[in-house]
Amino acid sequence: MAQRLLLSFLLTSAISFAFAQKNKTDSTKVSVTDTIQKKINHDIFIGVDLFNPVVSAFTDKQGVSAFASYQLNNKWHLVAEAGYEKNKFDQINWNVDVDGVFAKLGANWFITQDVENQSNGIYIGGRVAYSKYSQTINSYPIRDLQSNIIIDSGSRPKADVSAFWVEAVVGGRVEIFKNFYGELAFHPAVYLGGKKDDEIEPLVIPGYGKNSGPFNMPIFWGISYKIK
Repeated sequence: MAQRLLLSFLLTSAISFAFAQKNKTDSTKVSVTDTIQKKINHDIFIGVDLFNPVVSAFTDKQGVSAFASYQLNNKWHLVAEAGYEKNKFDQINWNVDVDGVFAKLGANWFITQDVENQSNGIYIGGRVAYSKYSQTINSYPIRDLQSNIIIDSGSRPKADVSAFWVEAVVGGRVEIFKNFYGELAFHPAVYLGGKKDDEIEPLVIPGYGKNSGPFNMPIFWGISYKIK
């Protein structure tokens, strides 16, 4: 039920963003093209994530994150993100708690922009990301070497570990009122490695999520402010 509510919430946000972009373009009677006026503003944006506080109402994940971006030219923006997160993995006979910080660095490139306001648009990009966190394995399965049947359980004390990964980015930004912007971005991510606890692969990573497959999908949904 919680997952359906969250999916509905995100879908509504995406549709609202799309209609806002369309209405903005229609009102100016200008087509969105790659031909943008020559003036470069070098704007700075600061923003906060609203997605994690929403998710915390339905899951064990709790945390905060923020970002800053600097406009290099009409298309390229440098982006730095940072945050703190607590999370839990409680599946397949594993129970793991994590608590730590993460940081991401990269850039966005705007595919399309509103000619009237170049800060509105759709972008793609990439990030390199790193997390330093503590991990407590409350329980893990001990299996028989021959039959692979679980015969007992064990635990491990808190350990300092780390992880790094890379992300692609697909997102959009639209002005909701003067100098304040709504942002929605999807960050398909691939885990690369890091410092482990006795060579145990991480099952949940702050900023990345649950490491239960070949890739993950962190989401940023929030609000930003443009500093002139």
